[in-house]
Amino acid sequence: MSTPPDRPYRLGRTERRGSVFGWRVGQAAAVATGAAGLMLGVTAGGGVGLVLGVLVAAASVVVATMPLRGRGIDEWVPVAVSHLARVRGGALCAGASVQPGGIDGEPAHVRWPDSSATVLAELHHHGLRALSDEPRALGEQAATWLRGIGTAGDASWTVSLLSVSGPGAPVHAAPWADPGIRVRTFVAVTAARPVCVAAALRAAGIAGAADLDATSLGDLLAQRVAPAGGDVLSCDLEALWHRLEGPSSAHAAFAVVEWPSGDVDEQAFAPLCLARDRRWVCVSVRMEEPHRAQARTARVRTAAAADGAITQRGGFLASSESTRDATRDADRAAELAAGHGSVRMVAVIGVDAADPLELEVAAARLLADATSCGMQLRRCDGDHRRGLLASVPGWCAP
Repeated sequence: MSTPPDRPYRLGRTERRGSVFGWRVGQAAAVATGAAGLMLGVTAGGGVGLVLGVLVAAASVVVATMPLRGRGIDEWVPVAVSHLARVRGGALCAGASVQPGGIDGEPAHVRWPDSSATVLAELHHHGLRALSDEPRALGEQAATWLRGIGTAGDASWTVSLLSVSGPGAPVHAAPWADPGIRVRTFVAVTAARPVCVAAALRAAGIAGAADLDATSLGDLLAQRVAPAGGDVLSCDLEALWHRLEGPSSAHAAFAVVEWPSGDVDEQAFAPLCLARDRRWVCVSVRMEEPHRAQARTARVRTAAAADGAITQRGGFLASSESTRDATRDADRAAELAAGHGSVRMVAVIGVDAADPLELEVAAARLLADATSCGMQLRRCDGDHRRGLLASVPGWCAP
């Protein structure tokens, strides 16, 4: 059934796995350490022991509750340790390569070290609703196709929606003219064997898709590190805390930690995808099996109810955030009971630039655009190697 033009979309809240009161393991460990330190200080006797116990408890509370640059302090510890222990240089993904199409009709693809294959198909359509009604119709057809993948038992497929933006090509006859913005849209499917994405989209009623050949796929990956040789997967990149640096390029990755709350339309991400900066906006999507989605929603609601009961017994008031999350979880349970599907998404944005100064300017514009979309991004400091790799379709699976 077609969706009315004025009907909005609604994104679910970001999933946070935790234990009691929604705390992470690191938060719970920090609070337990603080409580143990306070008890030891009190039982040790004397003013010095009491002061040390209070200091340990206060530090533990800070570690458990105070975020730092989008992450809890307990989350920064493994990131810092892995950054110091990991090899700083080398290829972004050793063993990944672009493979040409086979004689049996197999399309060109990126072959990953785990033997999975990613095929990219480029979509040709009017990208703005002001030009036509194509975006909403395309979104509805893509949603129907994704739901069909889930019901057909192809849950092993990981679908990635990729938008690549950057400056347009200058006009040779008029070098003073504004080159504008060039935006390309792709649909990628990662599976154990290469999938003809364009044929699958055409079968779902989505026209204007064509699988990339080996040359086009290699050029797409190579433009991220140009004018250096090779592509972004094989180029030698040095991992710094705030960025990655190549022979003639600088890169940074940002992860979406909060989706827009409330109702959105099909142009919700337009500010992120329309930019002169070189951005790779990659949203990896996986259909969740209905019984798994229902079981997961039931577990979340049960844990939230238990947390609410403990909070009420302790004489504390429920926070507005927990009340809002409970309402959303109840709505989601009702949707699943009515037969709607469940989609899990992971969004990563890679920013490419010629030098670190240009990269910081592009990063500032990206954060401003994300704020206008109602999204919250976290810069992948200390882990830009994995973040940049996640912006390449196929490597990250929700």
